[in-house]
Amino acid sequence: MNTGPTIRTMTLDDWDAFQQIDKEIFPDDLLLRDWFEKRLTRDGFFAMDLDGELVGMLIVTPFGDDGGHLGRIGVSRVHQGKGLGSKLIEKAIEWFNEHEQIRFVHLYTQHDNHVAQGLYRKYGFEVTGTTWHYYVPHDTLSPRSLYSCNEIEQYEIDTVGERYNDSFPAAQIRRFLESDDYKIFTLKDETGGLVGACRFTPSFPGCFPFELDRVEGFDDFMSGLLPHSLPEFDYTRVTFSDNPELAKECQSRGYALHHRLFKMTLKLV
Repeated sequence: MNTGPTIRTMTLDDWDAFQQIDKEIFPDDLLLRDWFEKRLTRDGFFAMDLDGELVGMLIVTPFGDDGGHLGRIGVSRVHQGKGLGSKLIEKAIEWFNEHEQIRFVHLYTQHDNHVAQGLYRKYGFEVTGTTWHYYVPHDTLSPRSLYSCNEIEQYEIDTVGERYNDSFPAAQIRRFLESDDYKIFTLKDETGGLVGACRFTPSFPGCFPFELDRVEGFDDFMSGLLPHSLPEFDYTRVTFSDNPELAKECQSRGYALHHRLFKMTLKLV
């Protein structure tokens, strides 16, 4: 008997079914087993069941002081077109509304996924930015040693958060630093002026958020991360938003574009 979809907290027993759906929907950005297990320890990780079968997933998290991030949402292909995606979005909005401090929610979606964009717009999301995701081979970098890349100091967090508040608020930096999986770096010019900041995940391996005010500092920034990279990787994924000058530079170098995404934002009532 079809009882309709139910949404519940994800559990360790869901790994096999989750992985199958993840491979269908996000084949290039799979959530690895250790990340899945870590995600289970946090609030905001949900499974959707239909007739005893796991058919959908949802990951939602706080972002900064007053924001939220809809990080992963998907329904298995055989069950798409049944309104299940809408149920998951409604669950996400309900979760965010339960956290009174959250005033807005953002997500990222493929720039050419018009079906998903239409669904998000139905619930009030609007396009608020463009994001690029490039693969940067390490052997293409030519550092000039004009800029210095260093791990962030505690006293710098508020300054970095204020400078890059939209993508890198101070509260989110502190949240990132609570995890051993991430490192936060700054880029400074020869006068000590802040010109960039990023979160680096060696196991991904990638940078996001990645903020850079001066494109000429890109090679110095990326080269400064290499001592913290894992030896099995000869590239770093770099994901940045609303920086068409940097996107043009990456394109001119022939870097592989993994994704071009739209950032969509919902203001909560």
